[in-house]
Amino acid sequence: MVHRPQSLQEALALKRTLGVRGVPVAGGTDLIVGVRKGRPAPPEMIDLSRVPGLDGIEHVGDQLRIGAMVTHSRLEAMDLGALAAACETVGGPQIRNLGTIGGQLGTASPAGDVSVALIALDATVELESVDGRRTMPLCDFFVGPGRTVARPDELLLSVTVPLNRRSAFYKIGKREAVAISLLMAAVSVDDKGQVAIGVGCAAPVPLRAREAEASLRTHGWSAESIDAAAALVSAEVRPISDHRGSADYRRAMAGVVVRRLLTQLWRDGVEGTSRIGAEGARGTA
Repeated sequence: MVHRPQSLQEALALKRTLGVRGVPVAGGTDLIVGVRKGRPAPPEMIDLSRVPGLDGIEHVGDQLRIGAMVTHSRLEAMDLGALAAACETVGGPQIRNLGTIGGQLGTASPAGDVSVALIALDATVELESVDGRRTMPLCDFFVGPGRTVARPDELLLSVTVPLNRRSAFYKIGKREAVAISLLMAAVSVDDKGQVAIGVGCAAPVPLRAREAEASLRTHGWSAESIDAAAALVSAEVRPISDHRGSADYRRAMAGVVVRRLLTQLWRDGVEGTSRIGAEGARGTA
């Protein structure tokens, strides 16, 4: 059964009543793929497409608040550095026109390109139920493949990113689009030199490389400290081997890609740029 609430309050009431049986549906791109592969459709679906306000993008001070129903195609057209670059790699144009940022976060895939970019941008997520609203760092939102900390009665409302960060993104895959990544990483740095690093396809969840970040905070930015941080990333990730690539290859490439991104941002910083919209990048294996 498909429920089509006309307001956020109605949607939250439905989520309270249905709990885990009520699956929120945004663009439905992952849902359709699953059904075509033989997985049963959810018994109860909550279509969020008619809920006003979930597709908004607004500036809130020095941050950008992005509604859960904002599509990848809207974000790839904006000057958002790693986030725009990651959105550009999601599927083909039709998928990006339908797929939403909330849908990707809710899917909680370790291979979520956009999730990795947002982690590297030090993003926070906003959840709401009929009992109230709460926020948390995005890196704390994921708990396992397909699993998040969202309670059965909660909906993901938005994600918020700071605007004072230069950022870059790189993806390794068999081709640039319409393919699951073999490995991807994103890095950002704020105007005080504080770095955030996200890595995907390298752990059960999109990973924030805390040890590498701490090393750069301690030792500052130099070619040597970047090499040390990249080595820590390779040690911190926990990849698996599958038909796309081996664990050893992913572990090695995690360090290589993060080193490249850190070096890019370090050189950009020397030139004096300071904004979220630094160049993103893509790569193919």
